[in-house]
Amino acid sequence: MSRLGSVIVGVLAVLSAAPCGAQAPTPRGGAAIVGTWRLESIVDTLPDGSLYRWLGARPTGEIRYDATGHMAVQFMRDPRPTVAAGTARQATPQELRVVYDGYYAYFGRYRLSGRGDSVTHFIEASLHPEEVGSVYRRAVRVDGDRLFITSQFIDATDRVLHRRFLKFNRVR
Repeated sequence: MSRLGSVIVGVLAVLSAAPCGAQAPTPRGGAAIVGTWRLESIVDTLPDGSLYRWLGARPTGEIRYDATGHMAVQFMRDPRPTVAAGTARQATPQELRVVYDGYYAYFGRYRLSGRGDSVTHFIEASLHPEEVGSVYRRAVRVDGDRLFITSQFIDATDRVLHRRFLKFNRVR
């Protein structure tokens, strides 16, 4: 076969092949994390053993992980923030602060560890501009239709170590 014929056959073989994703193979347990998860609770344990619920007793929210390595999270305080005028566009500066403090969201990419016991979030956009470009590593465990995420950090406002435990249920 001529050299041109070989090149044409090669190009046709590549073009007719099934598309393959640029995604690395899903690590063990990786498929288990993919999906939409509804927030059940967020509880911080402080060094003295006390519990702190930074978004109230029953916050609402979701975290989503897709098969292409993208993720998004949104949480809202309990009780939900409101404004007297009924719309944020007419809110007072104090009301806007309460609305801002009562909501948390970011999105980006994620990577599950090879053992499937931790997930790393690479923040591309956030309600908190200072988080853009941040990398957050969290311990993670999936048990059936339950997702558990834990982290620890020194909180900037109280300068105390927080051990945060988040529980989610799979959305069906």
